[in-house]
This record gives sequence, structure tokens and C-alpha cells, in this order.
Amino acid sequence: MDIRSLIENSKQQKDMYEYLKSIGYGEKAASVLSLIPYGRSVTRRFMELFKGENILDRVYDELCEINAEDIYAAMLKVISQKCGDNPDESEADSRRMYSRMLNSAPAGSATGMGGGLMGGAVMASSAMMGGAVMGSGGMMAQAMMSASSAPMGTPMNAFASMSMAPGAGFQPAATDSYERIEEKDEKSVITAPTSTFRMTTSTASVGILLNQVRSGRDFSISQVRIEELLNYFDYDNGRWAKENREKFRISTELLDKAEGRKILYINVEADDTPKPVQNIVLLLDTSGSMGSNSDNTIAAIATVVSKLNKGDTFSLVTYSTQDHTYFENHEIAGQGDKEDVMGVILGIEITGCTNGSAGIETAYSIGEKTYSPDKSNQVILITDGDLNFGIADKDGLKDLIEEKKKTGMFLSVIGTGLYNYKDDKLEVLSKYGNGTYCVVNNLDDVKESINRKYVSLTNIVAKDVKAQVEFNPKYVSKYRLLGYENRTLAHEDFVNDAVVSEPYGSGGQGVAVYELYMGDASASGEEQLKYQKLVINDLKELGTVKVRYKLPLEDVSEEVSAVIPVDCKEGENVKKAYLVYCLSERLRNSGKLDNDDYKYLAGMLNDDKYRELLKGKDDVFCALFEKLKNDAVKEPEKPQVQPIPQPFIGFPSSPFGMGMGMMTNGANSGPVGQSTTAQTSSNGNWVCSKCGTTNAGKFCAGCGNPRE
Repeated sequence: MDIRSLIENSKQQKDMYEYLKSIGYGEKAASVLSLIPYGRSVTRRFMELFKGENILDRVYDELCEINAEDIYAAMLKVISQKCGDNPDESEADSRRMYSRMLNSAPAGSATGMGGGLMGGAVMASSAMMGGAVMGSGGMMAQAMMSASSAPMGTPMNAFASMSMAPGAGFQPAATDSYERIEEKDEKSVITAPTSTFRMTTSTASVGILLNQVRSGRDFSISQVRIEELLNYFDYDNGRWAKENREKFRISTELLDKAEGRKILYINVEADDTPKPVQNIVLLLDTSGSMGSNSDNTIAAIATVVSKLNKGDTFSLVTYSTQDHTYFENHEIAGQGDKEDVMGVILGIEITGCTNGSAGIETAYSIGEKTYSPDKSNQVILITDGDLNFGIADKDGLKDLIEEKKKTGMFLSVIGTGLYNYKDDKLEVLSKYGNGTYCVVNNLDDVKESINRKYVSLTNIVAKDVKAQVEFNPKYVSKYRLLGYENRTLAHEDFVNDAVVSEPYGSGGQGVAVYELYMGDASASGEEQLKYQKLVINDLKELGTVKVRYKLPLEDVSEEVSAVIPVDCKEGENVKKAYLVYCLSERLRNSGKLDNDDYKYLAGMLNDDKYRELLKGKDDVFCALFEKLKNDAVKEPEKPQVQPIPQPFIGFPSSPFGMGMGMMTNGANSGPVGQSTTAQTSSNGNWVCSKCGTTNAGKFCAGCGNPRE
């Protein structure tokens, strides 16, 4: 078999091969890992034939001796020769699907299992290969629906069905779940002199949005967490001083927006000094729902394993219906040892239910045995969050992970999943497990969020990080925090060490942006309080940023602060952050952008400078921003309200010839338990029975309620 030609004939596999080589894997190991599909039953049977040392090298040599048209055929032939049995019908069907996919995807295309721009039928075949048990009927319905929209192997145009108008096109699936976002208005410095929130370094929202674009789906407002988009990009805040380094450094910049308003940029950076030794427990979801994105999963796993050094401790726990331990406190001996670890992982089969709580229990019990405060002690969970067995509700998961983090082992989450994704559960696990959270659904995501930021992902330097900004009423009358809607805290929570916040990894950054309404608050005309009078000071300060945090093993907070000077400089960081904010709001389509925002956005999008912002980032991001160019020139006629993500209530016939019926909750079904009865006027418009708004589209512009 000419393995090199097989790699060269598929862009997806060639990209994977070149990436694995770049992070240290040898020629043979990179070839095998890029060609053999992870998680399939036929792969498990094949890999069981190779045990001991130099697994991937031996697999490579065996495949080179086989005369076959593709990898599946080669594996089946080896199984038949060595075991004397014939593949069952499901494996033969899987091989035909696999061959058809590869043969119809020419070199240079962006199709493939779990890859860039997904052809819908490719997605369906990927989910079914090897007889993997699908964890959710909803996810299977999604795969079928996508499959009907494109011929086998045809790349889906990322923007073919994407509409910036609420309610148009394909709505987020009911099997996805996110914490709902409700945007906030500006606040008065008189009545709310401080702004307090949980600081975060998370970039998870970016991975979610990129997945929506690649699969041609619309956005919901709850998928666009502005602060996480801000964190995704790099900023130049200068170098840390080598001497007297603190745990955190606070940077600020100020930009004039329009008369009487300014944009404030705040960046809270953590010390980037890593710990030299790692104690890593990889907790891997191998349930059926993970079959939809298996190629991306193996890339994520291979990246984590590549970061292990000689002497590091590595454990591997998988969970589906039951949990299983493959490596327990295994000391890494070198590069060949890491490749043997990957050989074992490649033979794991994806199937069954999702008992994540059992996996968490086992992972922590193993990690505790080799715990040391001098090590980076981390459980790394790779999952789509679709927990449906054991402890599955958010409150139960919160209680479980809060108890486990007392061991000193912290939990970071790598989310991956194309359809049945449970973002809200993964936010709970990472937040209360003192870990970081990213989402990867593509090789570019893996490169950015795992490979480049691995130390920040795994080496936790502080926990319960909170920020509080106090504004000087002499210069600032009102303010609006842009983003952080679901991370706001009460004023008194800032000094309350019992209030849980989020952790920081080594070198992590958290960005916050405010819109400031300038002017003397005492002269603003607002009604003054009867018993408390505003006293204006003479300090030449716009305000003060305070940050409280706990060291990883401590229970009492420490505090750092920085003054925002009146003459705070304007720099490239605040310009970049303001651009990202405008783009984020445009994706939300919530009506929060004003004419000045649109002028700035249009100017930046039509200036080559903005491409510097995207340098090194995902090509889909570049395409997305190009798409927004024409939409950013003018402000919408009136604010738009994003509809509530609706349950998926039906889909067309499957490409496999199976007619699919309607899945509803009754004749007038919308969200479960919610009536959608509406009155229709003579001109075809309808009045929402829930809020009384008159509408022309299929969703209520006032509350998102679907039309009958």
C-alpha cells in the first residue's frame, strides 16, 4: 500500500500528518495517526493485533505490505489473515462509506470527518462508521438533516444558510444547550459606583461560533460571549519585568469613541512561569455521541500527549457506559513511549452511554496518588458534555467537582462536538473545578487553543479571580460593561472569599471593555439620594481596577490594583478590543451597536489593518469578517431580538432512503410546555399570544415565541 499517496490525496489527512510531524511525532506514527480512523470497531479489532513497544511503527510496516485500495480495506484484510474471520456486514458497509467519502473528496477540498467545512453526508457517514452507538436521537436527526442538504463529499458553503437576521435559516438544535444571555444597559456611577465580575480567560465561545460557521448554522445570542471573543486575540501589553514579578499585571488603554464617550480597555495578565513537572490525568469521553467528531478528538489527544516530557506522570481514564483505566500513573520515558501511548489510544472504541461522573471519580482517585504541590496537577476532560448516565444535572455536577477539587487536582475542559453539545454543563465543571475551558472542532482550533496555549490550559497559577472597577464620578457619569453578562457579581461578593470565581492558567489573559459616558456625575441631572450626598474628589483618576485571587492551594484572597489615569493612553490594544466587541455585537444582532459603532466597524473592516488582527487565526474567521463587511456599513432600522433557540421538530427524508416523521410536542408545540397559539390579521401578520407583539416572520420579535 502506498501510504504516502493516500496522505497526499486528502487535504484533511495531509494537514493532520504535517501537524503531527510539527509537534514531534515520527514519520510512521504521524502517517498511521492521520490515516486510521479513531474510535471505530474495525480499528479496535485491528489495533488489538499490535501490542507492546513500537506499536505505530509496526502498524505502518504491516500496512505497507498490504495491497488494498484504502485503509479500511487494508485493516480488514489484515484482520482476516491473522484471525481467520470475515468482517461482518456493518464493517463492510462502513468501509464502503469511508471509501466513497475519500474518493469523492479531491485533494485540496475541506471535507472529511470532523474537518473544516463539513459536507452534510460526510458528517452522517462519519457518525455511523464502525457501528458506533449514537448517544442521542437528536444528534442523529441533525446528521440526517445535514446529509440531505449536500451530495456526498461536497463541501458546504459556510455562509450558504447563514443569515444575520433572527429566525432565518437553520436554528440551533434543541440538543445543544447554553446558559441564556440577557444584555445589560449602562449604569449610573451615582447608584452603582462599582462594577464587579468574575474574571475569565476562557475562549470557549470562539470554538462554538467557528463550528456554527463551518456547519452553515445560525448563531444564537447565548453562543456569543463577548468576553471570550476578546480573550481569543493577542494583545501587546509589554514585557514582564524579570525582577519583582507579581502574580498579575493590569494594563489599561482609552479610546475616544464620540463626543462625551470613550472605550476603556482592561487586560489582567497572569505570570507565565510554568511548573517543570506534570501530573496529567486525561479523562476521555468515549460514548457514542463522540463519534461525530472523532478525527478532531484524536488530534486533541495527540497534542496533549505531545506536551508530556520525560519524567512526567500520565494516566488515561475513559468513560462511556462504564469507565476504564488504560494508564495509571505511567512515567513518560521519551518520544517512543508517547507514540506507544497513542497506539493504545488509537485502538479505543467509541460506543455506549455517558457516565461522566464515574469517570471523574476514577480520574481524581488516580491523580491523587502521585499528587505533589510542586507539579502541575491536572485532570483534562475531553468531551461534548452530553452526560446522560450517573450524575447528569448541573447542580449535581457542581457538587461533585467542588468536592473533588479539594484534592488539589484541578479540572480543565476541552469541549468538542458538532451537534449534541452541552456547553452549560462544561462551564459548570470548569468553573467549579478550578480549571480552564476551550472548545475545539477543527485542526486549526487544536493548534490555537491546545498546542499554543497548553501551559495556560494546564498550569493553574490562581483560582477564584474576581475584578472590581470603581469609577470616579468627577469624570465618569455612566458606564456599560461590554460582555460578562453571566459573570457579574454583587459589590460585596468581591471581598467574600466564599464566592467562587474562575481560575487563571500560566500566562493567561482576561480582557474587559467598557463604554464610558464622560462628565461630572453630580451635574448629570440625575435625582440625588436624600440621605447620601455625592462628594466630588480632586484625584486625577478615571477610576481604579482591583483584582482579587487565591493561590491554587490557599483559601484566603490576595489583592492587586491599578489606577486608570485621566490621561490614559490610546494604543493598538484598545482599538483591537473595540473592533472585536463591534464584531461580537454584530454577530449577536441585538441592536446594541449605535451609529458610531457602525462607522468604526465599517472603517476597520475596509482597512487592511484589521487583517493584522486575524494574522495566524482561523481562515473561517477571516471569511466571517468578510461576510460582515457589507452588513456593517449601516445600522439596522430597529433593534433586533434574537429568538430563543427552538426544539428541532422535523427533518426531511434521509439520504439513505428512510422517510423521517415529525417530532412534535402536540399540534401547537414550541418549547416543551409552552403554548404558541397566535391570532392572524388580514394582512398575514400575527399577534403573539405571549407578549402581544405583531409579527411578520415565524418567530416573535418581542419574545422569540414561534408562530403556530
